[in-house]
Amino acid sequence: MSTTDPVLSDLCTICHIQPPKYRCPRCSTRTCSLPCSRRHKLWSQCSGVRDPAAYLKRSELATESAFDRDFNFITGIERTLERAERDAENRGISVQSGLSGRGVDLSVVGLDEEIDTSTGEEGRKRRRVEGPAKGGFARGEVGFMRGAEQSGVTVLRAPRGMSRNKENGSKWLAKTKCLNWTVEWIASDGERRHRFCLESLTLAEAYDRSFPRPKEEREQKKREKSQSEQQVDVNSSTELPDTHDPTPSTSQAPSQEVVPITESKEQPDNTPEVQTNQPSTQPTEEIFSHRDLFFYLHRPRTSARQPVLVPLSPNATLTSALRGRTVLEFPTIYVLSDSPETVSGDEKSKFLLERDYLRAQPEGKLESGETPETDDEQQAPGTVDISNLDEKKVLEVLKKDLFEPVGAAGQ
Repeated sequence: MSTTDPVLSDLCTICHIQPPKYRCPRCSTRTCSLPCSRRHKLWSQCSGVRDPAAYLKRSELATESAFDRDFNFITGIERTLERAERDAENRGISVQSGLSGRGVDLSVVGLDEEIDTSTGEEGRKRRRVEGPAKGGFARGEVGFMRGAEQSGVTVLRAPRGMSRNKENGSKWLAKTKCLNWTVEWIASDGERRHRFCLESLTLAEAYDRSFPRPKEEREQKKREKSQSEQQVDVNSSTELPDTHDPTPSTSQAPSQEVVPITESKEQPDNTPEVQTNQPSTQPTEEIFSHRDLFFYLHRPRTSARQPVLVPLSPNATLTSALRGRTVLEFPTIYVLSDSPETVSGDEKSKFLLERDYLRAQPEGKLESGETPETDDEQQAPGTVDISNLDEKKVLEVLKKDLFEPVGAAGQ
């Protein structure tokens, strides 16, 4: 073999006779002629079209070939759209007014929020609709957010695709006209359960549905309830003859009616002040245990290391418990065996009550996503007051910083 014979790697990869002249834009295979290029596409099942999404190194992005590749890709899309429009006109296909400028139906890709009423036909159901802030709410989210706003609940949305966002199945029920919340129950042993709860249910009823009693306890509860009803019937039957005496009822009626009237006129002046001056963090109902357990609402986005909890009454409905509160996607309720006094008095407790947390926070300091508890506008420590700052001096300093390098370069 002579030294002048070419190496196989320097010849056409198909015929191995002639030196290559062409390179496949798709797979970079080198061929010498059109027949060899066709054989390559047939044998390798290659389309021969350059892949616009092919990986490029950082050093290859800012090159002329990379710019040409992107430009050709964009102009190719425009030519395809123009060719499709001409083809539609030649075939007599009408382009509706509800389509985009390039003849693309936005409803197909889920970007159209309105239904074309000019044609008189009902539009197809949209997979996604645009919300008030153009945030791309999923189906049912707009009604849920509107219902939560009417109930006085601030819902913080997690980024789409996060686990918290995926677990949120809360929705607005149009038939019953109420919210169906996804509630996260966290027991004292760390067990977590996600259950749907209507906003009209009390916390005790919602907990009993999420954590049903054992069968023996339920039967015993029914027997105790039937016995108490029987005792009430017996007591009412024994007291019936005394209630038919006309003299005490007629004689006491005027005196009993006058006293409440005078009290009711004096109370309205004080009751609104108590409701408006007190923050929403103080409970309006008595806190007691249900099945020897206490309920606490988790307050999100705080600077404390422990979870900040708000005591709740078992008789409170989910609407009243969440009114004026902030939740992250959906409410999280802790179920603990310790009372609020025990949690507040224990220094080694894993949890922190909201009143203790607010007492420890400096005045005017709020975390992101929280709302102020009072109307006092005080400057937080560590901040700078720029109300008395001279704007001209600031502009002069900025001009010096911007133009000094230019002057130095000219010298």
